[in-house]
Amino acid sequence: MKGKIILEEAFNLPRLAEEEAKQYASVHGALLLGKALADIEGRVAAMDEAGVEMQVLSLTSPGCQGVSDPVEAQKMAVESNNYIAEKVKANPSRFAAFAAVSMHDPKRAAEELSRAVIELGCVGVMLNDFQSSGLDGNTTLFYDNPSYDIFWATVEELDVLVYMHPRLASKTVFNELYRDRKWLQASAWGFANQLSIHILGIATSGVFDRFPGVQLAFGHMGEHIPFDLWRIDHKLDRDRFPDMQMAKNRTIRDYFATNMHITTSGHFSTRSLQGAIAELSTSRIMFSIDYPYEDGLMEGSSWFDGLPISQPDLLAIGRENALRLLKLNRAPHNLKPGLSLKELEVGGLGALLSFAFA
Repeated sequence: MKGKIILEEAFNLPRLAEEEAKQYASVHGALLLGKALADIEGRVAAMDEAGVEMQVLSLTSPGCQGVSDPVEAQKMAVESNNYIAEKVKANPSRFAAFAAVSMHDPKRAAEELSRAVIELGCVGVMLNDFQSSGLDGNTTLFYDNPSYDIFWATVEELDVLVYMHPRLASKTVFNELYRDRKWLQASAWGFANQLSIHILGIATSGVFDRFPGVQLAFGHMGEHIPFDLWRIDHKLDRDRFPDMQMAKNRTIRDYFATNMHITTSGHFSTRSLQGAIAELSTSRIMFSIDYPYEDGLMEGSSWFDGLPISQPDLLAIGRENALRLLKLNRAPHNLKPGLSLKELEVGGLGALLSFAFA
């Protein structure tokens, strides 16, 4: 399928790329990963080969959230937003960008987000889980705190997507949970384990009730949440937890129908996707790859193009949902919604099954 849109695709500032990549790869692997994170222009050929029309770029994790000094975190946000805006401006038909913000001060975060969206053209914001803070960097700030209402109000007013992305645990959590089992701390388990708590905290704190226009997305087939929806809602006992701020007539499943979306980034399992479709519907799911942490664009694209799902579902997940949610049909991106199956060359197993059961 041509025309795919992917939206959990990382970059890093060239001055940081190789050094920061060492957190996630071997010495040799970090060199390659750092180069891939810093190279934006060089992605186009691989996008063409994989049938990807657009990458939505975001500052790699932990970005500003990993900087405990408020002044330095704010400087990084401004630098990153200015840098990526120029890259997008040079090729707006192939790239868009999520803003980076420091979350030390909710008001300043709202102001930088507004600047990035209104002046620079960013289509949303990427938050890399909690904000590190404190003199030792071990204080964690979470955005379900009522002090962040000014930020959520600005998100709603701007009508842009907030994408929640994982990061490595704080020192305290690492020492308690992962010190003796380091292999579980990152993408194998820890990322989803930690980020899902933050996402559910935002929902159960009433953010979506106070700001019903807020739209939240997260990757890796939903950071485990879609597959536990029944149990989560079954166990959120309002009598036991009378101080929970979430509206008493709402469930987490309800918020997936109005406020939350997932992507397939870094999780190319057909059975898992089919389960997510059954729980959420195709209208709440978007294709993504997680480049360059997933090596290349072809594995994810080949998997997606051959999925045993209907052609309308393939179009919705692969293109239309992201195009609509991020408003990519507007200038300067001007992507065309509603392209035909023929124009997008939709085929593969999905097309065969659709024909067989028509």
